[in-house]
This record gives sequence, C-alpha cells and structure tokens, in this order.
Amino acid sequence: MLQVRGMLAVEESMLEYSGGERERVRAATTPSHLEGGCEHLKEVRAAVEPNTPGECSDCIREGLVWVHLRMCVSCGNIGCCDSSIGRHATAHFHESDHPVMRSAEPGDDWRWCFVDGLTG
Repeated sequence: MLQVRGMLAVEESMLEYSGGERERVRAATTPSHLEGGCEHLKEVRAAVEPNTPGECSDCIREGLVWVHLRMCVSCGNIGCCDSSIGRHATAHFHESDHPVMRSAEPGDDWRWCFVDGLTG
C-alpha cells in the first residue's frame, strides 16, 4: 500500500511539473534564443541508436518509475528526465561529459545542451 501511495504522489507531482516544463521548453526553443549561442547544438552528429529503447535501464535496475525519457545524441544512452526521481539523463551527462541529449518521447523534436543550458 505504501508503494502505491508513493507512486501516486510521484504521478501527481509529475502532472503539476509537466505543464510548466512544457511551456519552458517551448519558450526556449525559439531561434532567437540560440543566436550566437551553443556550438554543441549546432554540431551535426551521425544518428545513433538508443541503447534501451522505451525504457530507462537505470530506473529498472533501481526499481524506480520514470516520467519522460531522454537520449544522449553522442552514444544513444537512454535516461529519465529531471522530473523523474532518478534524473538519469543528467547523471549520464555528469559521468560522460556528453553535452547534448534529445527527447526520446514520441512527437517531441527538441534537444538540450547541458553545458550551455539551451534547447534547440
């Protein structure tokens, strides 16, 4: 019962956060936001395949539930977003120094540079 209540609390916080996050991402993806900005987002990279499509393997290993998935554009690592308890996409950046990730959610088409804090 405690586990279910904990999961419901996480879900409720995710719903509250997701609306604000969505608006923040939309506002930050305007071209004027990137003028003169991030070389990491401008780099053209060869397409990489996700290492664990559709799941955050770190969350599975730790018994956590993720909110949204992100993919490292350098190596294809799939990690959960910062709205998730594990924040594994950010952890991957700190471990690897791979600067750019993209959303791994269907219909999303944006990238995030951890170094410069910009979307593109």
